Amino acid sequence: MASHMPSNYAEDRLHRYLAHWTRDPSNVAELDVGAISWATEEERRDRQKKYCEVASDYYDLVTPLYEQGWGQQFHYTPLTPGLSIRESMTAYEKTFAELARLKKDMRALDLGCGIGGPARTIASTVGCEIVGITNSAWHVERGNALTKKAGLDHLVTLVHGDFLKLPFPDESFDAAYSVESLCYAPDPAEVYREIKRVLKPGAPFTFHDFAMTENSPAPWYYGPAGDIWWAWKTPGWPDFWKVFKMWPPFRGLAHTVYRLMIYVGWAPREVSTLMDTMWYCTKSVAIGGKMGIFTPMYVFVCRKPAREKE
Repeated sequence: MASHMPSNYAEDRLHRYLAHWTRDPSNVAELDVGAISWATEEERRDRQKKYCEVASDYYDLVTPLYEQGWGQQFHYTPLTPGLSIRESMTAYEKTFAELARLKKDMRALDLGCGIGGPARTIASTVGCEIVGITNSAWHVERGNALTKKAGLDHLVTLVHGDFLKLPFPDESFDAAYSVESLCYAPDPAEVYREIKRVLKPGAPFTFHDFAMTENSPAPWYYGPAGDIWWAWKTPGWPDFWKVFKMWPPFRGLAHTVYRLMIYVGWAPREVSTLMDTMWYCTKSVAIGGKMGIFTPMYVFVCRKPAREKE
């Protein structure tokens, strides 16, 4: 776990992130449900203005936890019969690369690349060059280190930047894609304009994102729901420990342990708030999936016009 942590992973970072989600920044040790669930329009606009800061603070905190508990791929996936969650993710990323029209020797842009898990899968499979962009400096540091360790630094590079102001010249990419990240942009239209600007004429742009739907494929949500019964059904139980850590009784026990650590002074009180916040989000995703009204895997395949009049 220590190797997953940024060097300045400290209490001030925890305070800074939690302060975005409370009406009383002097008391971030308590989960402010009202500020999260019933935010005013003014509060929502203020968070949108600071979206880069909010997102960066969030991912700086949770990326080490995601990597330890979920792996290097921070997305949901259609589950393939007989494959574990991780194997299904890798299989889906290869399928996604085909949908995205990615070819050998292309130069592709990965928007919201995280620590580069999908980029490494795609680059090693297809043989294309991928430039990933993220607004988290820790993602860049950690992701480039993992890429070098995998021997793929000649194909994959992660850079620090903003969706709304892409630091690339016009028409400098053969393709672009995004996996569960554009939904966080405060102005999707501006992001699409920037993507169009950096793509060459006729280049494809593919994204997989969250959507509210009338029907949702199941059981993609069994991981975040902590449904250990589904985990048992996969031969060899490859997902059991991963899903077990999301199982409500285990999470309740972990929460009790953390509260004890807080009580004896081994952990700051704010850790409990962070756990509550993450649980609140994860539970909402799983409930939406069970109700069939939400899917995180809606895929769009687009193309920049080959001629301006198209």
